[in-house]
Amino acid sequence: MTDLRLDDDGGEVVGSPTLRATMRTRNGEAWVAGPDPLDAPLGGGDGERFAALLAALVERAESSGATAVHWESDGDEDQVEAVAARVDLVERRDILRLERPLPLPADPTTPTLPVRALRPGTADEAAWVATNNRAFAGHPDQGHETLASLHRAMAEPWFDATGFLLLDGDPPVDAGGRLDGFCWTKVHPASADGPAAGEIYVIGVDPDAGGRGLGRALVRAGLDHLAGRGLGHALLYVDADNEPARRLYDRLGFTTARTRRVRSRTGLSPR
Repeated sequence: MTDLRLDDDGGEVVGSPTLRATMRTRNGEAWVAGPDPLDAPLGGGDGERFAALLAALVERAESSGATAVHWESDGDEDQVEAVAARVDLVERRDILRLERPLPLPADPTTPTLPVRALRPGTADEAAWVATNNRAFAGHPDQGHETLASLHRAMAEPWFDATGFLLLDGDPPVDAGGRLDGFCWTKVHPASADGPAAGEIYVIGVDPDAGGRGLGRALVRAGLDHLAGRGLGHALLYVDADNEPARRLYDRLGFTTARTRRVRSRTGLSPR
């Protein structure tokens, strides 16, 4: 295909419009995002052209040792399904983007937790990896963190340890214990697309600490932290089929802004 161009972090099909995709690797799995321009329509010939680009990126990922390929798009569901079928990305997962204004109204029924910020370079890091992987055991993406993957995230320009809130267990981490939970937040600067916003990036509760209402209290702690930084808008992402989490976020006043569609092929045999 003469109008297909690949580069180190993705590729594009040249034409009208030119459609671009980016690709990154996380925990041995490849993630493709696009098309760019955001939400470019993929009907008719454009869908066929983008499918060719996806096929080339899937082949590259497999040859480089990836065990799975995931394609993320905010596009129209029917068009995404048609393109994914052409490339045999048949496993389906929908992720909702939820939003609400800040600050939260006061809620005396939710306890204020003694959260603290993550201390880089300390036992906090290993404690977070252990608690995260216990909290997300079986999750297709979040449950396979390592110290190396955490350090890569901490090296990102957006990372701020003061917004990575930890809740010690009994005994606490400094006494050889582990975390009961955490709420990792992220700030998105203002851009042409909208004002600055705060994100609940990851929130988790250790299974042994479940049943105490910690999830709701940790989300509130994260949102209060973001509001304290002067942010007036919050967002988060949640799997569409995660009914308990969706009920929690509904009660906190979040509403669905859009749907991110993830279409995957797992169980690849690296070449």
